[in-house]
Amino acid sequence: MKNKRLILSVVFLLGIGLTGLQAQTMHVLKTSGEQTSYVLNNIQKLTFSGGNITVSEMGGSSTIYAIADLRYLSFNDYTTSVQESESISLESISAYPNPVKDVMNIDFSKMKDVDGTISILSLEGKLLQSKQITETGIISLDVSSLPRGVYICRYSNKTEIKTVKIIKQ
Repeated sequence: MKNKRLILSVVFLLGIGLTGLQAQTMHVLKTSGEQTSYVLNNIQKLTFSGGNITVSEMGGSSTIYAIADLRYLSFNDYTTSVQESESISLESISAYPNPVKDVMNIDFSKMKDVDGTISILSLEGKLLQSKQITETGIISLDVSSLPRGVYICRYSNKTEIKTVKIIKQ
């Protein structure tokens, strides 16, 4: 049953990921912690058979993964690390404080066009909060209702997606 759910999740993610422009890389994380990344343009085919996933690359090489030994297969890199900085920047966006207790500030003042959405996601990809952004400046998000943990803060508009990992204390 677990294998069927993983296969369905992978097929679903592939369907979404391959249709979106933001999915450029596929990440495979084994339960041992070893992660392998594949550029989508280099993948010839993915095969699901007998509890295994086979990734065949354009150059002729193939890698076989046992589904039971995988933590995830995703188009987002969810490897976690803690940065010591009080602020994490993504080019012209910064989120602070990080770690956050109750209110997180996201600074859009250096961006020209901010017409988009800011979202808070769990590491499993579940949407927890969402807010439309239409003006430059500093946006405050109340995250006091979230339990302690690691989350993804995602900004998206018509042409780009930017993400930053945040820690809720």
